[in-house]
Amino acid sequence: MKNKTKKILAIILSVVIALGGVCTFLYFRYYRTPAKETVKLSEFTDAVDISLTAHRGLSALAPENTIPAIELAGENGYKYVEFDIHQTEDGVWILNHDEHLIRMTGKLGYIKDYTYFELAEYSINNGANHKEYPDLKMPTLDDALDACLKHNIIPMIEIKNFTPDGIASLVNSVVEHGFEDSCYVISFNYDAIEAVEKENESISLLYLVSEFDETNLNRCLDNPHRGVSFKADPKKNTHEAIDQLREKDIELFTWTVDEKDAIDYYYPLGVKNFVTNRILP
Repeated sequence: MKNKTKKILAIILSVVIALGGVCTFLYFRYYRTPAKETVKLSEFTDAVDISLTAHRGLSALAPENTIPAIELAGENGYKYVEFDIHQTEDGVWILNHDEHLIRMTGKLGYIKDYTYFELAEYSINNGANHKEYPDLKMPTLDDALDACLKHNIIPMIEIKNFTPDGIASLVNSVVEHGFEDSCYVISFNYDAIEAVEKENESISLLYLVSEFDETNLNRCLDNPHRGVSFKADPKKNTHEAIDQLREKDIELFTWTVDEKDAIDYYYPLGVKNFVTNRILP
């Protein structure tokens, strides 16, 4: 009876592993990020005081969070470029939105479990027009800041996972590249925002907010020296919350704005900074 049970469990385990492999393959095979049609801001509004941030670089035309995406953002005249960073196992800051590798590289695993040199073996094979960029790698933070300097664009750095030592190295990179007084460091993680502020009070901060519930709204109102970047969702993030933030002169950004209706709703409320995948300056 025991042997029979073991055989059944072995069969079940084999089936689970096989199904996991099939699901992984299908996820990577079909979850593709195609290029998006771009549109000029002037086609949506005649406002001249709007600033645009390229979301994950100009991700409509090049794979997100890569040097080509940052370069295209600079070449197309964006004021800011947003990108996401994670720490590798050996503490290197590297650009990627997800904590795992599969969507952009097709490889299994989490960034935090690999060293930088191990990740350098993997190429990006997803994202807009990825076939035009063969053997494209995940760049380091320093690579991205170098590209920002070269193309005269201000970085907006979103912290994902981090360690205390990582915050110090992040701040050092920002200072060494001369962005201490111009860049933004942003995060959904409130502890990350506070850690950067403790390390260097000169760096501008944005707290990322999906919804202005009571906790998030109070956090923002209690720290008016920090900015806020909120989700463009008029049903959840209404004019009442925006009005309260504006009364305290809190700097506001909103994401991810790819259509005219979000601009039409938030611009009259005093929001002039829009994070976008496809709207060109």
